[in-house]
Amino acid sequence: MKMRKITHLGITTSLMLLSTQAFSADTLAKAFEEGKVSGEIKSQYFQKEVADKKVSIWTNGGNLSYVTGDFYGFNAGVTVQASTVTADDLDNAPTAYDKDQNVSGAILSQAYIQYTKNNSSVKVGRQYISTPLLEGSGSRIFKEAFEGVIVTNNDISDTTILAAFVDKEQYRTKIASGGTEVKDVSDFEQIQDGAYTLYVNNKSITNLNLDAQYLQIDSNTTNKDDTKAFYVTTAYDIKPFTIAFQTYQTDNGEDTNSRGKAYGINLTSKLDKLSLGAAYTTIDDSGDIVAGIGNGADYLYTASWIYGGIYEADTDAYKLSAGYEIIDDLTFEIMHSAWKTGTQERASETDYVTTYAFDKNLSTTFVFATYDKLADESYRSRVYLSYKF
Repeated sequence: MKMRKITHLGITTSLMLLSTQAFSADTLAKAFEEGKVSGEIKSQYFQKEVADKKVSIWTNGGNLSYVTGDFYGFNAGVTVQASTVTADDLDNAPTAYDKDQNVSGAILSQAYIQYTKNNSSVKVGRQYISTPLLEGSGSRIFKEAFEGVIVTNNDISDTTILAAFVDKEQYRTKIASGGTEVKDVSDFEQIQDGAYTLYVNNKSITNLNLDAQYLQIDSNTTNKDDTKAFYVTTAYDIKPFTIAFQTYQTDNGEDTNSRGKAYGINLTSKLDKLSLGAAYTTIDDSGDIVAGIGNGADYLYTASWIYGGIYEADTDAYKLSAGYEIIDDLTFEIMHSAWKTGTQERASETDYVTTYAFDKNLSTTFVFATYDKLADESYRSRVYLSYKF
């Protein structure tokens, strides 16, 4: 309860800092003058065909952020996201995009106050978070956000330590959050009884990058124990190759088949304008894997571009990829991900991804994905257009 009060205080304080000059006016005025505005205008068109039924949706929106300058180590920031469904063809499957793109409205996704001293910082309030087990996805019109407290420290050389508590999450849509209102924006919804995480990144050994993270979601019911996840990945560069290993060790808190274990290996190479990759992952049959909180917590090496990783028990998967920089700022990549679970035959997704940057602000990505033996999926296509300022 105390932690939640601190979180709510952080939101209130950040808004106050952005709306008043109540103390040390001259210095605070300077902090506002040194503040920075940034944002993004987004246009996204999605189409898919399932069971010979085609549907599509075109959503436009964006975000606007403001961060103050430094004020005795303090600064504050806000981000507003907004979207509108410009056009859709959903007659064949009216609910097809209810959990991600069929949304119109606006929300205050970030409202935080941050204090920084030396190599440490504390950030309280609504905010974006990006770690392997706790990450909001930004691949849809609304980026997911969290409400909580993050403490970051870099006192140890080549090491970042992050500790966090979050108790609420803003989803892509109201339907995705468990609500019933179609097209509504998600509120910040309770994450059971709150979640704690500790993340460490270390690069002290030359060419070696180590990530480790522990996450615990406190259960809000007597029927289930706390959910726990431990993730480790290590990557070693041997130019022009990088070899990486990962493992998930998780417990979903259920009475049976609760403990999941996953292991993976990933080999990538960059040869001038050509990039190549091959990955393999396996999940023990003892239980499903807890990938983490947020759709961005999808770090399995064999994750496909659209479907992402498959975290079911008794799953073996592989992924092959090749990319090429055709000209400056124009790249093309092919990815093939295939997986077999203990209950289903092997299925696959093949992705064709073209990305072009018109300049440092304007870029576009086109994705076309085909499927084999994955339910009634035929294909999915997406067009992303982004202008950042």
